[in-house]
Amino acid sequence: MSENPSRGKSALRLAALALVLVIVAVVATRTGLLDLRDPDTLLAAIDTARAVPYIHVVFVLVYIVVATFGLPATPFTLAGGILFGTGLGSLLNWLGATLGATGTYLLARLVGGDALRGLLGGQAARLDLLAGKNGFSTLFRLRLLPVIPFNALSFTAALSGIGIRPYVAATGLGILPGTIIYTYFAGSLVGGVSGASSAARTNLIIASVLLLTLSFLPTMIAKVRGTKANA
Repeated sequence: MSENPSRGKSALRLAALALVLVIVAVVATRTGLLDLRDPDTLLAAIDTARAVPYIHVVFVLVYIVVATFGLPATPFTLAGGILFGTGLGSLLNWLGATLGATGTYLLARLVGGDALRGLLGGQAARLDLLAGKNGFSTLFRLRLLPVIPFNALSFTAALSGIGIRPYVAATGLGILPGTIIYTYFAGSLVGGVSGASSAARTNLIIASVLLLTLSFLPTMIAKVRGTKANA
C-alpha cells in the first residue's frame, strides 16, 4: 500500500520546521543571544548597544527574529525599557513583539500548519474556537492575560485558521498593556537601583506593583468567575 501523499508532505514540512528551529537555537547559542537571560550579561550588552549606529532599527529587527523563532524575548523587552525609556521603549518593544508574533504565525502556516494539526488529532477541533466568529475576542483575552506562553499561543492561533488580520489586531491590542508595564518596570528598575532620586524609587515601586498585578490577574479573574458560578 502506497503512503498517503498528503501525509508524506505534512511529515516533510514538520521536519523542515523542526530543522529551522534547531538551526536558530544553535545560532542563538553560538552568538550569545540566549546568554542575555543572565542579568549581568544583559546589562553589559545594553551598554555596548548604546554605541551601535541606528540602534532603534537594529533593536526592532533583532526583536522580530527572536520572537518569530520562539527564543526568549523578555530580555529584549527589558532592554528596550532600559535603552529607550518608557515611551519610545514601549513603542519599539510593541512593534518588535507584534511583528515577531506575525512572523511566527506565517512560519507555522507556511511550514508546519497541517502537519502540526495532524499530530494533535482530535484535540485539533479545539483550535477552531479561535477561527470562529469570536476568534478575535478570544485571542485578545488570551494575549491580554498571559495564561499561555507567548510563542505557544502564536503557533496555536496559526493552526486554528484564524485570519491574519484579526490575529494581528488581537495580538497588537492584547499585548499593549503588558508591554508598557514591562518596559516601564525596566526603566524604573535602573533608576531605582541607581538611587538617582526618590521619584525614581517611587516609579520602581509603582512598576513592581503593576507587574505583580499583571502576573496575578489571570488567577484573580478565575477566582471571581468561580465565585460567581457557585453563587
